[in-house]
Amino acid sequence: MEFNICKGKYETFGVTKDKDILSFSLQTGEEANCNLLLYEKEKETVYRIPMVQDEAYPTVYTVGLQNFKWEEYDYNFEIDGIESVDSYAKKVIGRETWAEERRKPREEYTEKFVPEKIKKQQKKLREQEQKKIKSGFYFSEFDWKNDKNPKIRKEDMVIYKLHARGFTMGMKTESSQKGTFEMVERKLDYLKELGITSLLFMPIYEFEEFLLLDKDKREEHPVNMLNYWGYTTGNYFAPKASYLGEENNPDNLKRLIYKMHQLNMEFMAEFYFDKKVNPYLIIDAMRYWKGEYHVDGFRIIGDYTVAELVAKDALLSGCKIFYDGFSEELASAKWRFGPELYTYNDAFMYQVRRLLNHQGGNIYEFSCQMKRQQEHQGFVNFVAENNGFTLWDAFSYGRKHNEENREDNRDGNDWNYSSNCGQEGVTKRRDIIRQREQKVKNALAATVFSQGVPLIWMGDECGNTQNGNNNAYCQDNEIGWKDWKNTKLSREMVAYLQELLQLRKSYPILHRSKPYQMMDYENRGYPDLSYHGEDGWQVDFERNRGFIGMFYCGAYGGKEHLYLAYNFQNESQKMALPREISWSIVFDTGSEKQKKSKVTGEIEVAENTILLLTGKERTGKEKADKNGKKQNRN
Repeated sequence: MEFNICKGKYETFGVTKDKDILSFSLQTGEEANCNLLLYEKEKETVYRIPMVQDEAYPTVYTVGLQNFKWEEYDYNFEIDGIESVDSYAKKVIGRETWAEERRKPREEYTEKFVPEKIKKQQKKLREQEQKKIKSGFYFSEFDWKNDKNPKIRKEDMVIYKLHARGFTMGMKTESSQKGTFEMVERKLDYLKELGITSLLFMPIYEFEEFLLLDKDKREEHPVNMLNYWGYTTGNYFAPKASYLGEENNPDNLKRLIYKMHQLNMEFMAEFYFDKKVNPYLIIDAMRYWKGEYHVDGFRIIGDYTVAELVAKDALLSGCKIFYDGFSEELASAKWRFGPELYTYNDAFMYQVRRLLNHQGGNIYEFSCQMKRQQEHQGFVNFVAENNGFTLWDAFSYGRKHNEENREDNRDGNDWNYSSNCGQEGVTKRRDIIRQREQKVKNALAATVFSQGVPLIWMGDECGNTQNGNNNAYCQDNEIGWKDWKNTKLSREMVAYLQELLQLRKSYPILHRSKPYQMMDYENRGYPDLSYHGEDGWQVDFERNRGFIGMFYCGAYGGKEHLYLAYNFQNESQKMALPREISWSIVFDTGSEKQKKSKVTGEIEVAENTILLLTGKERTGKEKADKNGKKQNRN
């Protein structure tokens, strides 16, 4: 091993490369004993190099290596005798195989009668059996070819949320690349044709698949349960090795993102941070993914103070940040120079489910959710996502069925506002299946026709089921994977969602950037948005009946007027239409027969149905003809 030891850089943590010098830097407590451990590849040789405490920054330890052949080595840090992976490592070695048996944690020996000396010997043997996880070097020369991040406005976004592994593991193919970014790349055309603009990935940073439980939690959770989802602390700078394919090459992720950008699609990723994670490491990680991988956005799961810190970071401007909730005051502040902000929570989901399943939904709250939009931030709307039932299961199961999680069905949300339409789970009764199809269609229509950003959970476009499991965090199998079935129902549902998304795209007033004011502030003849019931221009919200008509004035963002009729009742309902307008039914969640039908004055909406009508001002001749017919009838 030939290299020169020199002073390292303290300004940046991890490994940095400057000409012929590699600098290693970490942060820990004062008076610590820190070493750099170098592992020569394919050999047992380990080199221990002392790291020097910086005089000006006593909690920063560094060392530099000149003329070091880094391609031949991996590394770790050692702090006071404890070895650890570099928290800033750009690549992790040892987790290339998903859920490899050699990495499974062993149970601690807790019997009182076992001597302490024997316990230590047994622990040492277990550590030797287990595969060592090391930090790897990654200095990319990937050619982005003048890649540019898509500039998709919030009103034009349609998000598809997926698990990088689960999205393709259920495919009917023998490819060894199933569950990797490469296989996701092969399905981009499918997603593009569906109408998706943005992909939101569940955690793709490096994490351990096996849950490492504290002793006080081992009685509540099963031993060695698989952490399939990845919502845990991890190595935030390194892409997950098992998603990268056999070579563990981060460039494979870059190829996926580059291909997405070529298709004008956004790549966004979720990051989970617990309270122990240094906020400044979080900022560094976000900046790194934005610069190194050209990521378009992040959903942050963690403390609000961290989300607020990210929201104010100028170096993340151009990114989209999603969190449980941002105030409009923060999003619209005059000094704003950071990323775009989006509120991401389940408020929309529960309102729609309660109405669809007749469980105390409020039609006024529903109308508020449907028009929820603010000028300076976006809102993400969904009726199902990974944290809960799939969309199909929300109307097939009245209660959760998480027995496969081996936690006695204690885990998962008990309040789902779901229903089974008359029979729990799988059924052959056609009337129940039709009810479920209708409710799924209505849920998708409400999501797509809302003013917020629609989000589709992986597989919901084709009736995916998790067999009633509403917390599939540990189900790396058919329960948690997308089912690429080619059934009549799946084909119909995919075509249905394609049509919905095309309608949303065709009518700008269904997805405006600014909120509706419910008034005619530009003197166009009608309010920008108005509500209607049995009588025109008014709705008796106090009675909370399960129907409403929403009239969008075309002059406020489109050429044609639109009228959306929602009837969540178990009986048909007559609803008033603005009388000076000729209406045509262009979309009906309950029937194909009514399409292109002409109506004026009022319309009868079938039970549990959503209609979309387009309207044009009636001409003088049309009004005269109608008046003439009335006189003849008299």
